Amino acid sequence: LIVTLIIIILTPIVLSRRLRIIIGSYLSRCHLHVYHGRRKIVENGDKSPCVTGIFVHPVKSLRAVSVPSCRLDPSGLENDRRLMLVKPRPPPNSGVFSAGQATHRFLTQRQAPSLAKINASLPSRNNNSSESSSSQNNKSASSVCVLSCDSNKQKINIDLSKKGIASYTQHYLAGVWDDTIEVADVGDEAAKFVQGIIRHDGEEDDAGDTFGDVRVVTMIPSAKPRQASEQYVPLAAMHAGQLPAVGLTDGFPILIASESSLAELNRRLISKGKSPIPMSRFRPNIVVTGTKPFEEDTWKAVKIGNAMFHIVKGCPRCKQSCTDQLTGERGEEPLNTLAEFRALGNNAEDVYFAQNAIAQNTAGKSIRVGDKVTVLTRGDPVWDMDAVQAE
Repeated sequence: LIVTLIIIILTPIVLSRRLRIIIGSYLSRCHLHVYHGRRKIVENGDKSPCVTGIFVHPVKSLRAVSVPSCRLDPSGLENDRRLMLVKPRPPPNSGVFSAGQATHRFLTQRQAPSLAKINASLPSRNNNSSESSSSQNNKSASSVCVLSCDSNKQKINIDLSKKGIASYTQHYLAGVWDDTIEVADVGDEAAKFVQGIIRHDGEEDDAGDTFGDVRVVTMIPSAKPRQASEQYVPLAAMHAGQLPAVGLTDGFPILIASESSLAELNRRLISKGKSPIPMSRFRPNIVVTGTKPFEEDTWKAVKIGNAMFHIVKGCPRCKQSCTDQLTGERGEEPLNTLAEFRALGNNAEDVYFAQNAIAQNTAGKSIRVGDKVTVLTRGDPVWDMDAVQAE
């Protein structure tokens, strides 16, 4: 009886909250569409910012692929960060992981900078049966991601077709920051290939990790989707009250960076007698030009091509931005210089470059290099409310 009474009392409260979110999301979207219609009338197209680069990262923390255009899907750019590297977690004191507890943890250039040496191609049809493959079935009909390294002649094919992913029967629960998601292990060949390249990265650590237990995993289409943090997602970015889906990115589907912001950072580096850095250090998805330095901090909604994007919050930078994306060598910049003028969050140690974004209504939407960027709304910048985790 008590449980029934609690359900009766709480149900209208829960429903009313969800209803408020749905109505708020709908009204926010309507406002943007009306505003966009008015914005078109006054827009000066010749002076509009535009897209100069689009980058897809098939495997989290491996090299990016520059593309002239890209379709969008519910998790961001198509094929962006759908695979990642994981390591087994130490077992709990009880010796057994509880139900729903992550058995593995994601691995990035933060721990293994040599990951920057590995190429990962966009999935494509495989017609070459002479190369080794992580899946031996139906190669000619597979959607294949190829792993390679400039210093290694070996190439590893990973079958990412629906049939290929279904054939990977070893599944894990893997932790990505605060989220736990189900992933599938793509096989020993891919794991050994990566292990061989990053085996020396942990030698300077006290633990002396040789990364011999690293595995390559892929998202599972049928698994429960990962969602963006409700703490930062604007109402207009929700659909029917649901939070947007996220792939294997750190937190949000898309990262937008500005050439003028990079130019300002490089100006400061050069003034200190240091070398400028390329945009690849920040691993963005979309690069734009034609803006003032860090103007993107104030963007709230933008239209690129036929797609609308909601700017969520600034992106805090870690030591991965100090890693050369060709050689894997790591230095102290740009973090030291960014700390001089981009320490903007609640924690003075957090420095920011580029903006996280979410695409709205991705079905049938795409972007391409040269697309104009129309800023629909602006507002105060948003930074992390809590100190950023170091990992």
